[in-house]
Amino acid sequence: MSIKAIIFDYGEVLNVLEDPTADEAQRANLAQRLNLEPDELWSYLFEGDPAKKWMSGQITRDEFWKAVLAPHGITDPAEIAAFAESVFGTRNQINPEMAALAQELKGRYKLAVLSNTGWTEKEMQTKLYNHFGLPEGLFDVIVSSTSVGLVKPDLGIFQLALERLGVRPEEAIFADDIPNFTASAAKLGINTHTFTTPSAFRDYLQQMEVLPSDER
Repeated sequence: MSIKAIIFDYGEVLNVLEDPTADEAQRANLAQRLNLEPDELWSYLFEGDPAKKWMSGQITRDEFWKAVLAPHGITDPAEIAAFAESVFGTRNQINPEMAALAQELKGRYKLAVLSNTGWTEKEMQTKLYNHFGLPEGLFDVIVSSTSVGLVKPDLGIFQLALERLGVRPEEAIFADDIPNFTASAAKLGINTHTFTTPSAFRDYLQQMEVLPSDER
């Protein structure tokens, strides 16, 4: 069956680090403050129960940060705010290669963003179109975990995205940088790509005959 829809994760797929070297150093510094190794920081912050509650709208952003930082002695509101700002400080731009790719696909396929995020779907629209300057309406569907009360890798969030797009699992491609999330989507029969670079994703789309082989 032919592909009819492309579903993009937001973090580390549509967005890009402004300065990867500075980000790596910053992550190491933040991890040290929590007595963690740098490669443990992200999973500690964003794969635990507080993150799931925040990203499904059960607790507020402030409550989330208090929950993950208080056990490590960070309780002052100003210090918590500074820590949170530092975590996301260099993740503040859309990857231009991915923006160009999405615009190439627009009109030929339905496009969606599916993200575990503290932003509501309305806030994501504002970020994508007003803050980042992507063409209004580039994405046919935006699914935010906060708005729908479901968090990847829950199968329900993928099913909801398919329903909103009006496609069958085998008619969709889902790209995410987290293997656990692509594995979950694959259980439903969705075609999946574990994202590493825009170039590798283009290669995959060519293999799936979504893009012609000479379109690079």
